[in-house]
Amino acid sequence: MKNNSKDSKIVLVIEDDFDLLWLISKLLHFHGYKVLTAVTASQGLDFFSRNAFKLNAVILDLTLPDASGEELAEEILKVFPEMPIIITTGEDDIAQKNALLNKGVKAYLVKPFDLNSLITILTTL
Repeated sequence: MKNNSKDSKIVLVIEDDFDLLWLISKLLHFHGYKVLTAVTASQGLDFFSRNAFKLNAVILDLTLPDASGEELAEEILKVFPEMPIIITTGEDDIAQKNALLNKGVKAYLVKPFDLNSLITILTTL
């Protein structure tokens, strides 16, 4: 049974930039989140499939070494259409942003982004 208190919220972060992954993890821990981390799409999909019912959100980089973050987001949303996915990317591509939001992604953050905006987004999900 999922406890919905802030202290028990679990976020999966899929990001191949180790420095950014570390920063996001530390920030989320500071704000009371439990964090699962993955550095590849395959690792992220594995963690997602094993923890899907416990997760409250996925933070997903669009550019991963082994697959497109967009493809991974589509796979996740096929299985869990209501899973909150926050995309992070280095590209400010309005067409891509709109396409992803139309597919069910909850937010699209362009790097470098204000880490506090990430917390704000998570708290409104």
